[in-house]
Amino acid sequence: MTRDVPSSVVVIGAGVVGATTALALAERGVEVTLVDRHRLAAADTSHANGGGVTPAHAEPWNAPGLLGKLVRNLGRADAPYRLAPTALPGMGLWGLRFLANMRRERFVHNARCNIRLGLYSLECLRQWRERYDLAYDQTLSGSMQVYFSREILAEAVQFRRELLQGWAPVEAVGVDEAIAREPALAPIRDRLAGAIVFPDHESGDARLFSQLAAETAGARGARLQFGQTIESIETEDGAFRAVVTDQGRIAADACVLAAGPDSAALARPLGLRLPIYPVRGYSATFEVEHSEHLPTLPMLDTASRFVTVRLGERKFRIAGLADFAGGKRTIESRRIDSLLAGARRLLPELSEVLRRERAELWAGLRPVTPDGVPLIDSTPVRGLYLNTGHGPMGWTMACGSAQLLAARLTGEPPAIEAQPYGLARL
Repeated sequence: MTRDVPSSVVVIGAGVVGATTALALAERGVEVTLVDRHRLAAADTSHANGGGVTPAHAEPWNAPGLLGKLVRNLGRADAPYRLAPTALPGMGLWGLRFLANMRRERFVHNARCNIRLGLYSLECLRQWRERYDLAYDQTLSGSMQVYFSREILAEAVQFRRELLQGWAPVEAVGVDEAIAREPALAPIRDRLAGAIVFPDHESGDARLFSQLAAETAGARGARLQFGQTIESIETEDGAFRAVVTDQGRIAADACVLAAGPDSAALARPLGLRLPIYPVRGYSATFEVEHSEHLPTLPMLDTASRFVTVRLGERKFRIAGLADFAGGKRTIESRRIDSLLAGARRLLPELSEVLRRERAELWAGLRPVTPDGVPLIDSTPVRGLYLNTGHGPMGWTMACGSAQLLAARLTGEPPAIEAQPYGLARL
């Protein structure tokens, strides 16, 4: 390696983004230390997410019209997107930038940045799966967006095709074809308008994949230092020197901050104000004894904005909702009830299964930037890099983000344009 390329790197955060970053660096011969406060990888934001690897609809949340929805939905427990009034004072400049990126031209630009990264990431995921024979309860048969209005479906199909510009296949299907593709929808035939199918999409257990990625990185020489709380990032003369944990000091040539919603707090003492806001989401996971009624395709209910995903033979998950609530990880009972009620409307044959008392409930924080595009870049602190801010699309973008940043650290040309993910844009 040349003098400008770090020979040792500490990666902070062992979620799906941090674990894949460690693997990408270890493959390049870098001496990697992966550190996390939890005792297992993916114990936080990546623990029980929606499970979809869905680059063709990786657009940011701040679509045109979202502001009106947030205002109208104040206080509603069943609203897909909810703004807590108590969170407003803490949103400040981030909130203003979030609103500015709702303009259609900005939204389309940002969406295409995410889609390009997501498509590249899907390629990287497939390469790693084949190379290391990874099994993480994956499904490779595509995904489906379900619609209940023909007018909204027609608009969505046109918008999706314009947005994708032929980068990925999109299939608009009627009611009969939607049910043929996903028989679990048959009981709601009379309510359906049709669906959009994305045949290249996949799904899988992000937590399990993250743990496999960390283990694989360890097998390639990375040191896994879990159960260690980060106390500070040590610098000298404007350059990174070490990560200080409650169990000691980890010195290295460089550091990658991949701590999801905690990234901003870790960077702040260094004078870096990362524009990341934590948005809470929920999931409910069920163990199902008889799987014949479980959907096979990952689905997005476009009316209620939640996803369903089957993980393996007997595990089923519903995930969704977005609470702008100031970083609280609390599981709110009314939000879970809303999520489960929506799932029972979509899948009435599973009504007896989809009960709160049978669910493993989870709430996690998605690290959202004002434009909804992740930060994959160096920082003004020499030797400190970012791989964070992926919002609800960390699983979709993780493998590509890892490869993009690893290429940056080791002086390789990037496989896709890196500039859209830079810190300077914000």
